[in-house]
Amino acid sequence: MTSTVKESQPPSPKPYPNNITYICVSGRENNHIETDQPRHGEVIYVTKGKMLAWGGTAILEQLPSGTVMKTPIPNPYCRVEEEDHRRNMRIEAQIYAMIGEHPRVPKLIHWDQKTCCLEIEYLENGNLKEYILQNQQNITTQLQLRWSRQAAEALTVLHRFEVIHCDLSPRNFLLDLHLNLKIADFGGASLRGSDPSATPATRFRHPGYDWNTPPVFGDDIFSLGSLIIMTGCYPYEEVSSKEVEKLYDLQRFPDVSSIVCGAIIMQCWRRQVDSAQFIHDCLKAIGKGHFI
Repeated sequence: MTSTVKESQPPSPKPYPNNITYICVSGRENNHIETDQPRHGEVIYVTKGKMLAWGGTAILEQLPSGTVMKTPIPNPYCRVEEEDHRRNMRIEAQIYAMIGEHPRVPKLIHWDQKTCCLEIEYLENGNLKEYILQNQQNITTQLQLRWSRQAAEALTVLHRFEVIHCDLSPRNFLLDLHLNLKIADFGGASLRGSDPSATPATRFRHPGYDWNTPPVFGDDIFSLGSLIIMTGCYPYEEVSSKEVEKLYDLQRFPDVSSIVCGAIIMQCWRRQVDSAQFIHDCLKAIGKGHFI
């Protein structure tokens, strides 16, 4: 009589939970966590510092040293998604390394290839969107023009290295101690023709945008037009995103005729400009009093 030995089979993967709950604990707390495994749908995340933001693909924390650590969001229930997050971080690190130190880009402090964690300088005044919301009454026309010029300069740098940001918006521009603008968040970008993982938000996306078509520099330039107006007000601020999309499809853009750089904004929206450097030069001339 013979007997058969069944080969051991790997355990079946657990079903994807309806919701994932991230339980954040500090490194000190982690030493005292019970050894029991997290319940289904729970993920233990050991923090590295003060939590700043929890984005779509990365966690931002301020380390005790004062710098910012960007960590890809873990997801043990979907390794494909987790790898996408890590891929975004690799692209971002590559872009930082290509550009090097530049006044319009946050300084790269360290890149850990194994963990895909990115460490960059901390910028004291946060992102442009939140700063405008909290300081609207104190923002002068001169400051708006400076931000617009610096945004165009930042975009010029990216395009020079064949980087299309693909998600230009005020939340992806940071302000330093002296309120100078720096562009950030390159994880969703297209690098030398690579597929992006981000798309512009409705008010920063040109009509006819095709998700299935490789992005072009003009996509960023349209977004730049909306960003310039954002330094004063939000495009169609009181209108729903769905209605904004319909208006854009009809080539009906906000009235910017009373804005100092309104003509440049409209050229961006009409897709009559193909160079961020040209926009920068025009804004620089306006700043010197040579209105265009």
